[in-house]
Amino acid sequence: MLLNKRNRVIEHQKHFQGYHQTPLFLKGPRDKLYVVVASAMIAVGLVGVTNGVFRMAVGKEK
Repeated sequence: MLLNKRNRVIEHQKHFQGYHQTPLFLKGPRDKLYVVVASAMIAVGLVGVTNGVFRMAVGKEK
């Protein structure tokens, strides 16, 4: 039950506020996965935009 859970606020504060070389946005348990997925989506979008700009600049041969 939710009311009988241990209070882990102090543990989380020590984890996230302590000194680490790791940036804050990578300290959570699944944060690396989120960063990799977001970076991959940005890369795919940039490749698509670059491809579209190149195709518009070159045009079709008649």
